[in-house]
Formats: sequence, C-alpha cells, structure tokens
Amino acid sequence: MISVKGIQGISLIDYPNKIVSTLFLAGCNFRCPFCHNPELIEENNNIPVIKHDELMKKLKDRINFIDGICITGGEPLMKDEIVEFIKDLKKELMLPIKIDTNGYNPKILKQIIEMDIIDYIAMDIKTSLNKYYIAAGINIKTDMIKESIELIIRSDIDSEFRTTCVPDIVDSSDIREIGSYIVGAKKFALQQFRKEKTLNKEFSNKHPYKPEEIIKFKDILKQFIDNIVIRGL
Repeated sequence: MISVKGIQGISLIDYPNKIVSTLFLAGCNFRCPFCHNPELIEENNNIPVIKHDELMKKLKDRINFIDGICITGGEPLMKDEIVEFIKDLKKELMLPIKIDTNGYNPKILKQIIEMDIIDYIAMDIKTSLNKYYIAAGINIKTDMIKESIELIIRSDIDSEFRTTCVPDIVDSSDIREIGSYIVGAKKFALQQFRKEKTLNKEFSNKHPYKPEEIIKFKDILKQFIDNIVIRGL
C-alpha cells in the first residue's frame, strides 16, 4: 500500500511552470543526515494515512485550480505499488504528474518511463559517488544511481537533476564530478541547504554556503550543461 501522509493543496514551486497539489509519501531507503522531511523517513509513524477516496476527493475539489500533481516523499519509488498509484491518478484526474526520486530503484524508474505514465522526473544527486554513502546515510550500490541517471538522460520525459549544497558533503570537486555524470541532461538545479530541520541535529549547526559560493558551483557546471538554476538563495 502507498502511504500518503500529507497533501499540500496548492504549490507554486514543486513543478516548474505549473500550479500543483503535492502528495507526501512516507518511507525512504536513505537516511540523509540533512533530510528536511525526517518525519517521512519511516513509513510506520504517527502521521495518519490519507485514504484513497479521501485523497481523490481533495484533489478533485482542487481540479479547477491546479494543472498538475507532484509526488514526493520520503521516496516514492520504494514500492512496486507506486506504478498502479500513478496510473490511478492519471485515470481519475487526467493531469500531468511529476515524481521526485533519489534514483535508488532504477527498475521501477525504467518501468514508469517505458509505460509513459509520468510527465516530469526530478532526481536528487546527493554528491560525488565516492562520498555517496555519507550523503545517503547508508552504504549503497552506486551503480544504481548511475543507471537511474542514464535512464533519465536517455528518456524524452521532461526532467531535472538537483543537488542540495550541503557543506562538507558537497564541495567544488564534487560538483565537478557530478557535472561529468549529467552531460546531456535537460536541466540541473543547485539548491541551498536549509538547516532549520534536519535528521541529524548536528547538521542544524552547519552554516549554508554563501550565495557567491553557489554561483561558483554554477560556473563549474556550465562546462557540462547549459540549463542550470539556483534555488533557495
């Protein structure tokens, strides 16, 4: 079962150039220390699940005010059931759907791309592959990340990759390496680190990069990709 634990009825920032309702799914296979939605990491938490009928009513009540749906988390692509969930949303609402993912389930990612049931994919690239275990908070198979990057770049679906600029986890050398992974990508977003709420409380003491430092990251990435945006400054 897909655990929808929250809904933001109207969002102007979660899907480029669209007004959307954003669905928050619980459960994640990463434990990123800088995670700003730590309450959604565990599926079995104290937040009640929004039942499917109730969810559809909430979305249909907003159908005249939105032109898309964003599915975020947690990690939406943890479970096979997400495929039927997306298909149901498409059938019931007939709206474009964006999905946010950490890219650690290329099998499901490949499936939803080939089924053509998703309209926009945003994948987080946490840092360079040799430091990924630090950013993800667990030991991972980096080949899974590389496979997801390649799937997205090869697809015709609108997409973006994005990196949160967390001090000590992402530096200029990491940015350069990330750039080498995403040659051919449609869009890349550099995101400012927010320290107000993090899984690891020690990260609340980190000072975010200064705007000029993130602009330098953008300059590095220009060698690899044309379309770069900065968010959160």
